[in-house]
Amino acid sequence: GEIEVFEDQVWKHGPTIKDFKGLTHHATVSINTDAVMVIGGLLDNQATDTVIWMNLEKHRMKRMPTLKKKRYAHAATTFNIERTVYVAVAGGFHGSSITSSVEILPVCDDGDLITNGDWTEIAPMNLPRYEFG
Repeated sequence: GEIEVFEDQVWKHGPTIKDFKGLTHHATVSINTDAVMVIGGLLDNQATDTVIWMNLEKHRMKRMPTLKKKRYAHAATTFNIERTVYVAVAGGFHGSSITSSVEILPVCDDGDLITNGDWTEIAPMNLPRYEFG
């Protein structure tokens, strides 16, 4: 896919993910000043469970554990518990239905990337939601 990075008050070309050209309705969350995760979305009109870690400064990418549910039009955020950074994804579409499910993944511990974690489903939201805008 085409990635743009806002740096020094200018939009610049970022890393290219050839396998994801045309990815839409995904979630992107900032992990730190130079890394983001691209999560789920629609690719060729099919929901995906793919998660990619991108270091924008070094133009490096790494596949992370896949979501439990393929989803698109969902939301993502980070939160900390003690020294561990987690990513949470919530809602969106799973198949043709709006979902209330929530999944979390530990991604950094004391600043080090965790690559062997798994997504865990936690309590669902009270209402199914999508696009959160």
